[in-house]
Amino acid sequence: MVALDTNFNIIDFQQGSPEAISFLFGQFYRPLVYFADSIVDNRSEAEDIVVESFVKLMKKTHDFDSLPNIRAFLFVATRNACYNYLQSLKVGARSQKELQYLHDPLADNLNAEYAMMDTEIIQVILEEVENLPPQCRQIFKYLFFQHLSTQEIAEVMGLSVKTVRNQKARAIQILQTILLKKNLLTAAIFLNILLELRSDA
Repeated sequence: MVALDTNFNIIDFQQGSPEAISFLFGQFYRPLVYFADSIVDNRSEAEDIVVESFVKLMKKTHDFDSLPNIRAFLFVATRNACYNYLQSLKVGARSQKELQYLHDPLADNLNAEYAMMDTEIIQVILEEVENLPPQCRQIFKYLFFQHLSTQEIAEVMGLSVKTVRNQKARAIQILQTILLKKNLLTAAIFLNILLELRSDA
């Protein structure tokens, strides 16, 4: 697990400090958007859901006594809002069965534990992505966050497919090397799994 920032002051948060709120937004917004998007498959809706989760959080500032509790609330609120959104779309029978399973109390506990770990890992990956060379960084973001194919990225950036593939491979190699050097084997494996899900011909 990735350690949370120990500089966060819960008293400042309870008193509505803009700095504390800004810290929370910077710490959790992007990982939660990624997580929400992985559920609803709609980036814009995912962003709205996460913002609403922060709004709910700010109405309950005195209900929390630690940063891990705040993180857990944001995750659970986001997850539940995603499921409500999917239900509002009247998803198919298969998805309804999946949602029923996910709402099982035991399943909820297991999913919460694993997904919160995933958001921490994603946060580490996000920080390292910003240090990539410009072209690698942009290509990785198109792949990882916007789910564009190699062909689509090539068209958007005006590059050849071969160049995109080379830069994509370079970005992945750089990130995995950095993560492994930091002894973040779990993050490196997680990154590899996610990229396999995004892979194309």
